[in-house]
Amino acid sequence: MFIMDLKLSISTVNMLQKIDVWLLDDVIEMMETDPSTITLVLAKMKPDDFIEITEAIKKRTKNVLDKTN
Repeated sequence: MFIMDLKLSISTVNMLQKIDVWLLDDVIEMMETDPSTITLVLAKMKPDDFIEITEAIKKRTKNVLDKTN
């Protein structure tokens, strides 16, 4: 899923794109490969945007887990 498909503010999208995050999967990958950078961006974004991203990750994770069972 593209981050542009989420209901995020322009400033959040801009911050994510500056660190080369274009997909929701990029957020998850950066949590593994560069946790300090993604954590800093997540901490700087608006609370509503943070909730939007975490809810999308939650739904994605649930869907992936449902497919493997």
